[in-house]
Amino acid sequence: MRMCDELELLSHAAGRRRQLMEDRVLLYAGANLPSEEAIAAYAPGLSAYPAMGPSYFKEQPETDLVSRLEEAVSAAACSLFGAEWAEPRLPSCTIANLAAYHAFTKPGELLLAPAADHGGHFSQRSGGTPELAGLAVEDLPFDTKRCRLDAAAAANMIRFRKPALIMLGRSVMIKPDDVSPVVEAARSVGAKTIFDASHVAGLIAGGQYPNPLSFGVDVLTFSTYKTLPGRPHALTVGRDVADAWRLAEIIEGKLLANYDAGKLPSLLVTLREVREDGLRYARHIVETARVLKRALVREGVEVLAAGDAELGTHQILIPLAAQIADGDVMAALEKHSILAGICSDPSMPERRALRIGTQFVARQGYDAEALRSTARSLAKALASCAPS
Repeated sequence: MRMCDELELLSHAAGRRRQLMEDRVLLYAGANLPSEEAIAAYAPGLSAYPAMGPSYFKEQPETDLVSRLEEAVSAAACSLFGAEWAEPRLPSCTIANLAAYHAFTKPGELLLAPAADHGGHFSQRSGGTPELAGLAVEDLPFDTKRCRLDAAAAANMIRFRKPALIMLGRSVMIKPDDVSPVVEAARSVGAKTIFDASHVAGLIAGGQYPNPLSFGVDVLTFSTYKTLPGRPHALTVGRDVADAWRLAEIIEGKLLANYDAGKLPSLLVTLREVREDGLRYARHIVETARVLKRALVREGVEVLAAGDAELGTHQILIPLAAQIADGDVMAALEKHSILAGICSDPSMPERRALRIGTQFVARQGYDAEALRSTARSLAKALASCAPS
């Protein structure tokens, strides 16, 4: 690549953050933007030097600062999520889920997990990351009418199939699942439960989504850049310290040598910000979703979202006509300066849906009028590519 091309790329990259903040409406449900303080806290000096092994017992000298940061991030995560232990070193939730599979199961054992059609992420579902651990995977039952886990059917399935592990949480969640029957059934057959909270971690920390740990789920895995507004990274937290040792054994002996420790100060800043302002922010995310949902309905747009009397999340789904190609929808939205994503419609798996999230616009301080304007733009964009 020519030098002038490289400089042009760097210039575009530098302007991307300003563009997102100023002239794009970012409604993608799986993204957020760290604060200026969190961005500034990134420490390249820590990234440049390896720090392999457990805290305070690393292979390299002069790594006590990294160990102290690992300890501080873990303590902050435990405090926010009501956990007994935390693992701060893994770079993504996909890797965190893979580590959990290896730590808590053996090849050939059964995992029950959400299906792709119901919002299951590839790191959870059949045909995805669990296969790297040699697991057999079966789909958890789903209530398509209520767009949530069918908890009673899942509990019956657990007692009948006796899996080693149950993976909960999804990439598409418009309202909380009832996990209590699943946890009770899992305990009756000696299975472990993991909840991938990537999309709702900030809502859990802010008290706007039921904390799965408080209902007996063993482990939470989550990424740190959705409703939790940090840099891309992962955290794993749990209730039983014995699980932490099993996970660390896999991480340190088989999965992770070095990692980017320079992200730890930034993550610590994000967790501190969530501790100080997470309740207000999480409430604002959920209320923003409610206001936007109502505005879309007033514009004549069909939506799938939590009802007015239900607890919702940051996500709203807009079902799409079968005749509309995904690319045409994305292009129409971009013409109106809207960035969003497309997923399977969990209420009707053969149908596609626009998945929008409110965590970014809530962070930008969108008020009711801005959300009504956004709804009008969304309606116009969708109408422009509707079949005639």
